[in-house]
Amino acid sequence: MARPALAVMARVPSAEGKSRLKELLKPEQREQLQWAFLLDTLDKIKRLPGFACFVAAAPAARAGKLKAAVGPEVEVLLQPGGDLGRRMLSVIRQLFQIGYSPTILIGADVPALPPASLLQAVKLLERYHLVFGPAMDGGYYLIGMRNPDDRVFQHIAWGTGSVLRDTLAVCDRHNLTRGLLGCLRDVDRPADLLALAEELKQMEKESVPVRTVKFLQKLLK
Repeated sequence: MARPALAVMARVPSAEGKSRLKELLKPEQREQLQWAFLLDTLDKIKRLPGFACFVAAAPAARAGKLKAAVGPEVEVLLQPGGDLGRRMLSVIRQLFQIGYSPTILIGADVPALPPASLLQAVKLLERYHLVFGPAMDGGYYLIGMRNPDDRVFQHIAWGTGSVLRDTLAVCDRHNLTRGLLGCLRDVDRPADLLALAEELKQMEKESVPVRTVKFLQKLLK
């Protein structure tokens, strides 16, 4: 295999983001939390051997703000318009076109993701066409591919609880083999954030997302 690439799919943090947390957090707190999630995630990736690290940013008009925050060692790609499937496929194709394989995409809102799971994803891609990280809400927090395949992004009801189930059904129809990682929580709602605070207490020290922990300690003290 060529060198693997890992890209974080992220909206540029803003006070308008994470709107479903507005019952618990003020706009400026929501922006702080988004930065904590993103920068903690990038720290995990940068510590892993052998990965090329990218952020796939949206919207394009705000990408400059993100580039300044992540620094020169993380390359920023732009997400196109369209639904989530179209955007993920575009990022995967960009990475393959510049010579990376396999490619792995993750979300920026799964701070409990262990670095070991990212290494496991690469190992699974030696055996399977695709790998997925199931999310508790029925979606997935990670997708990895040996080669771009638009079929797994077509006719999916993005944002619903059937995303992973429907995607695995597509894989089965087209004889695409797939491996699965452990199920994790992505943080969208107040209950998710409160549950995360408890989960992080159980994490191994080297995996702890430091900025996120500091934010939660200040919020919940």
